[in-house]
Amino acid sequence: MESSSDRLSLETLVTAWEDTAPDGKGRPKYLRLSEAFTRCIQDGTFAPGGQLPGETEIAAALPIGLSTVQKGLSRLVEQGLIVRHRKRGSFIADARHQVPEVHVYRFRDPETGDWKMPYTRVVDIQRLPTAESGPLLIGFEAEQVIRIDRLVWVTGSQPAFGTMYLRFDHAEALLSRPLEELHGISYHRMLWEQFQIRTAKVRHEARADLLSRQACQHLDLAAPHMGMIWDAHEHDSQDRLQLIQRFELPRGHRPMELVESKPGF
Repeated sequence: MESSSDRLSLETLVTAWEDTAPDGKGRPKYLRLSEAFTRCIQDGTFAPGGQLPGETEIAAALPIGLSTVQKGLSRLVEQGLIVRHRKRGSFIADARHQVPEVHVYRFRDPETGDWKMPYTRVVDIQRLPTAESGPLLIGFEAEQVIRIDRLVWVTGSQPAFGTMYLRFDHAEALLSRPLEELHGISYHRMLWEQFQIRTAKVRHEARADLLSRQACQHLDLAAPHMGMIWDAHEHDSQDRLQLIQRFELPRGHRPMELVESKPGF
C-alpha cells in the first residue's frame, strides 16, 4: 500500500494547471488538467509510483467539476501515463510502461536555462494528395497525407505555427475526431502504440524566410512577416521517412535547441 508521503502534491498540480493556459480561453478544461499532469510527469516532478490525490480533492482545488476530472484522468490512462487500481486509487505509471517522447524541438528559458515543455492546439486538419503538397514532402512514400496545423507555445511566450504531415493510413481516424480532442495529442505515441513506428533520426533544415499566409493569420501577424522556418524530417530505424514537421516562428521568439536524434525506447 502506498504511504501518505507518496501522495502527489495538490499545490504542485494547481501551479501546473495555472501554467497551462496563457491563452486558454475556450480550451476544454479536461485537456488543461491532463496537460498539467503530463507536464509534471515529464519534468520528473511526479515520479512513477506516486499516488494521485482523490478525484474530489482535485475538483475542489481547481475550478472544475468532478466529471471534468474523471474525463481528464481517463485521457491520462489512455496515454499510459497513469494506472488505476480498484480500491487503492490512481498512480503515476511505471516508466517502463510510458512511451518516451522524441523531442524534435525544445524551448529554453533564456534567463534560467531550463527546458520548457510545449503545449499544442490544433487549428485545422485535412487530407491532401502528397504530390500537391509541395517540395517539403519530397521523399514521402505515400500517395496521400494528413496535414495538421497547430499553435505551439510554452508559458510566457508567443506561439509558433506548426504544420505536421502524417501518412493517411496512419492518421485517417483523426479526421473524424473533434479538433478539441486533438489538442496536446502525442503523434509519436500514436505511431508507436498503433504501428510500432518510432523516430530514430531527425534531419533538420532552418532558414530565415517570410512566414506563410496561414502562419500570419493564426499568429495575428501583419503579412509579410520575416521569421524563421524550421523543417524536421523524421525517419524510422529503417531510414524510411515517417513524419514531417514545419515550424514557423515570428521574430523575437524564445531560444530553442535543435535535437538531431534521440535513442530508441
